[in-house]
Amino acid sequence: MNEPGVRVLPVRPKALTVAEFNRQVKGTIEERFPQVWIEGEIAQLKVSSMGHAYFDLKDPENDARVACCFFKGPRAKAGIDLREGMQVVVRGRASLYAPRGSFQFIVETAMISGAGSAAAALEALKKKLAAEGLFALERKRRLPKFPRVVGVVTARTGAAFADICRVLTRRWPTRVVIANTLVQGADAPAQIVAAIERIQKHPMVDVVIVGRGGGSSEDLAAFNDERVARAIASSRIPVISAVGHEVDHTVADLAADVRAATPSNAAEMAVPELRVVREELATLSKRASKATHAMVNRRRVALARVEKRLGDPRKLTEPTRQWLDESVARMATVLRGRVRKAKIVFGRAEQRLQGAHPRSRLARDRATMSALEARLRPAMQRLVAEKARQLKERSEELRPAAQRSIDSQRDALAQLAGKLHALSPLAILSRGYAVALKDGKAVVDSAEVQKGDALEVRLHKGSIAVEVK
Repeated sequence: MNEPGVRVLPVRPKALTVAEFNRQVKGTIEERFPQVWIEGEIAQLKVSSMGHAYFDLKDPENDARVACCFFKGPRAKAGIDLREGMQVVVRGRASLYAPRGSFQFIVETAMISGAGSAAAALEALKKKLAAEGLFALERKRRLPKFPRVVGVVTARTGAAFADICRVLTRRWPTRVVIANTLVQGADAPAQIVAAIERIQKHPMVDVVIVGRGGGSSEDLAAFNDERVARAIASSRIPVISAVGHEVDHTVADLAADVRAATPSNAAEMAVPELRVVREELATLSKRASKATHAMVNRRRVALARVEKRLGDPRKLTEPTRQWLDESVARMATVLRGRVRKAKIVFGRAEQRLQGAHPRSRLARDRATMSALEARLRPAMQRLVAEKARQLKERSEELRPAAQRSIDSQRDALAQLAGKLHALSPLAILSRGYAVALKDGKAVVDSAEVQKGDALEVRLHKGSIAVEVK
């Protein structure tokens, strides 16, 4: 019984510190959940400067989430590139971060949910092939600029092949060779490998497009097959991979020389655009003409300077200078005429591209233009160099040698005039040749005329009207 005026206080139990409480809870949690598998969606992903990943694993359906910590070492071994919104399955242990008293899950390994072992196997295959150098940039080859034949490895009845043919026809008239194959299913990888090997036996194929249209990951599985990747990497012909849509990436894309976003994009990469090539040829022709005129002008200035140092003998060279100017003008006219003729021939050939392959004709036209330029430029250089040398010799010999030097110049210039005359189309006609014209256009193929057609045969002098019988 308490005495009056005395109050007895209850005995207070010993309290835990916050650190002690957190340590006890941490031990209880880790003992209760030493190894757990959890599936969820990654959210609030952050990677520290040390390489540790921190994120929430959430369950959208039940509005629940748990904080996770994935340390750098285990994360590197897992070989998975974590991204926001990725559905994953993680293995680890429950724990408590004692300094803050926050519950967290320590992740020891992770894999993509649903894909599971398949995703892990695909990542392992990519690492294996990359280690062998199949994906190395230094082994990638450049695509040919003007392919003669484009090979296509895909399903003949698929939309991808139709898209490729449509784009090729629009951009550049070329031949297409298809190696028909399955593009999905268990038998597809072996058929794709056989098709790649088969199309390489065609002697004219310059580039190969391997691919199909878009689809699910299961539909594209054939192009993640190791056999297909090795067949693409070992191809003797440059390969463009066109598998799926722009967001799809397969092992075939990594092994190919070039990856295209879509089959249509692959066709655009395979061939140039005819309009652009024609514009480039026109630009090169203009540049060649400007360069020729610039060179002639420079030589003319040099000759003028030499003539000023000659004194009186300069009067003897005035007729020769005038003849030289006329010759240069005639050469420039011939060059422009040949360029215009080449453009006309190219335009006519373009109309017949549907029935004849254009590469050889374009090559001949380019070779003819190059040969003409190569022959004209050295000739003008030699002419100017010879003139400069002769003028220098005349300046040393002064008046007594001037007349002899001028005679030598006339002979040299006469020879050059003869060569220029030999290049003239009129000179060709003067040797007995003739040109048959139908409706004002030259006839180059007997198939262009029929019995009863009226033709004009143009000779060196005059023309003759004839009828085909």
